[in-house]
Amino acid sequence: MGFIKSQLVISATSSGHGRKRGALARSRLVSGQRFLGWRWAFSFAVGLGLLIAGPEAALPQSKMVDDPMIQREERLKTLRKERDLFFKEGSSSPLKEKERKEFKGLSYYPIDLRYALIGTVAKYPLEPKPLYVTLPTNRETGKRFVKYGQFKFKWEGREQVLQIYRPLGGGDLFLPFTDKTSGTETFSKGRYLPIEPVPDGKVLIDFNRAYNPFCQYHEKYTCPFATDENRLEIEIRA
Repeated sequence: MGFIKSQLVISATSSGHGRKRGALARSRLVSGQRFLGWRWAFSFAVGLGLLIAGPEAALPQSKMVDDPMIQREERLKTLRKERDLFFKEGSSSPLKEKERKEFKGLSYYPIDLRYALIGTVAKYPLEPKPLYVTLPTNRETGKRFVKYGQFKFKWEGREQVLQIYRPLGGGDLFLPFTDKTSGTETFSKGRYLPIEPVPDGKVLIDFNRAYNPFCQYHEKYTCPFATDENRLEIEIRA
């Protein structure tokens, strides 16, 4: 079971502080899910868009909630349980049939609410023309995006910056990143983050919901990856 052993966890981990290092890549909560009572919406988009744009095209974005921090930890636990259920039983699970039969759960860091960050996105001007960037993918060609804006936050006294992108022609915002755990504790090509709108024009970016691109699990997906401008020189253990 080479794929499962290197990518997934067959038996659920129980230690809150145990960390699997080396080749084990930790899978994270999937992006762009609507909080319909904080339950996963399993009606996924199918077809060409799913295969070309990767999982961010398959899942709807989060809708605004009044106070996303109320019972945050409990909600995240529920999301993780339903994430595992989707991988095991969902019709759009990225796992192959044999892996689904043996799947016992994804590997998660302990929930740490310090990683739930509320702030604003400083948008880039669209005139006289938008800023463009081509992100590398797991294919021979890159994928082009519009640079939407940047999200700044402080971690242990140092300012960090993440670039946020939007697909050409519009669509859900896209936030890939790498950090010092990439390639050792987490997927080497980085992870994705959902962007949750909150009141007063702000957003919540919660690293507890970081997740791996679907191409980590199945070669049929095409996934864009973060460039150096979204490389965080800190360890994101969430």
